[in-house]
Amino acid sequence: MDFIENGLRYLYNMLFSPAASKYYGLLNQGATCYLNSVLQVLFMTEDFREAVKRHTCETCGPKCIDRHLASLFDDLKGCTAYTYKITNHLGIDNVYEQRDAAEYFEKILGLTSPEASQIFHGESTHKTKCSACCEETEAGGAFWYLPLALVDSNSEDYSVVSGIKEYFRTSDFSGENQMYCDKCDAKTDATIKCVIKRHPEVLMLLLKRFEFDYSYMRYVKNNHTVDVPCTLQIPENQTYELYAVVDHFGGLRGGHYNATIKPVTIKPQEERWYKFNDDSVTVLEYQPFQVDTIEKSSSAYLLFYRKKTVHAAGACTQDREVSTPEKNLQATDDVPGGSFEPGKGDGGMGDKGGKNRSKEQLLSF
Repeated sequence: MDFIENGLRYLYNMLFSPAASKYYGLLNQGATCYLNSVLQVLFMTEDFREAVKRHTCETCGPKCIDRHLASLFDDLKGCTAYTYKITNHLGIDNVYEQRDAAEYFEKILGLTSPEASQIFHGESTHKTKCSACCEETEAGGAFWYLPLALVDSNSEDYSVVSGIKEYFRTSDFSGENQMYCDKCDAKTDATIKCVIKRHPEVLMLLLKRFEFDYSYMRYVKNNHTVDVPCTLQIPENQTYELYAVVDHFGGLRGGHYNATIKPVTIKPQEERWYKFNDDSVTVLEYQPFQVDTIEKSSSAYLLFYRKKTVHAAGACTQDREVSTPEKNLQATDDVPGGSFEPGKGDGGMGDKGGKNRSKEQLLSF
């Protein structure tokens, strides 16, 4: 099998891969654009790529996916690559089945070594406070991403900044919604607030575009335009900078994924956004955030923000205004799950149908 794969790879790159390309794409096996887009983001996340390369699976067991990722990443440095070993390891037996990028982002991280996966690993806690006795309890947990629900708003557009504000807003429980307090031994008014205990190096936000419509008793896709900020401040005062977006085009049962990524460069003035569309990699004609700190998108699904610890010159840095929940309030935004099945999440999708962007989609994400 390896002989055949190597022969096909050599033939494909001789015929189709531009020798001078700076970045290379991934071949689509049928409807695997959901996987390709996530793998490209992981490859272009340098810390993750290096951690996978350093790791040996001797201590992780046979389920560890690091060696397959390292092999794929090595291929991507010089040619258009195949994902057969990754799909086999993930148990994807039908490459023509439509699946969800968010689900496979989570699956890959679940099979990755702790050293690599911790880059996306965050920790939060929900603090419940009794309004009667002020007793406070905590229930913590890990997360790979934060879900932002695209809820109803007075604005035509939805705002990631407002979604973050809503996510961390203190919720009040009173009246029929009172909560039981062990100390009071009774139901009392209470508040619950989400607090980040560990900010991940890379924060992924999932825009909940796939939801169940009780009017029609079926899942539907939300295509509303979203205001996407270049930089974002997360409680407790941690700033993040956008470097990758996974888009979904088309409807619930079909469509196409691609990724838009800004690679890290030594010279900020050389920074460019690239579109990774399966085996095609091109520089965006329109470079986002050149005019404003916010861009609009009706296709953005997964947003990847890198933790900002050192200010650098250039776009999206210290001379740019940081978007915070107190600024730019326009809407509220929440998470999808796996290959689309009612009751299993809000994800879904596949491949054919999104390769040509409409000018109505304002942002080239």
